[in-house]
Amino acid sequence: MPLPKLVHTKRLTETNIRELSVYYDKGGMNYWDYSQKPKGIYFSTGLYEQVPGSGIKSWKTGQPGDGYILVTPLERYSKRALRLVHERVTEHADQIHAMFDLGGDVENLKRLLRGEPFTPVEIDDADTTVQRAEA
Repeated sequence: MPLPKLVHTKRLTETNIRELSVYYDKGGMNYWDYSQKPKGIYFSTGLYEQVPGSGIKSWKTGQPGDGYILVTPLERYSKRALRLVHERVTEHADQIHAMFDLGGDVENLKRLLRGEPFTPVEIDDADTTVQRAEA
């Protein structure tokens, strides 16, 4: 059974949240620029507007930090590869949010997602708005 797509959520402001997701994509047409999207394990972030206590959220397109990264190119689905990336995002979710909060060092993020050595980002301990997604 595939792992859940949503891995982690952080409330950025009273009405804005950032979601971190990991998923397998079988490739095909990229509908944003009509290029061919390769098969593999992807990491994505989405910025949403959500009123606290409401289950309804609206996607905020075109915001810095909104998008996806191909982490592991694959020829066919691999449960193990998906699990490894999912575990890295779960373990380092606070680091990933901090990277985006500081402007998004994409190369450093890619190293973290691939399990390579990365440069840690200092995290403000006063930030208590981080929530872990239910597995």
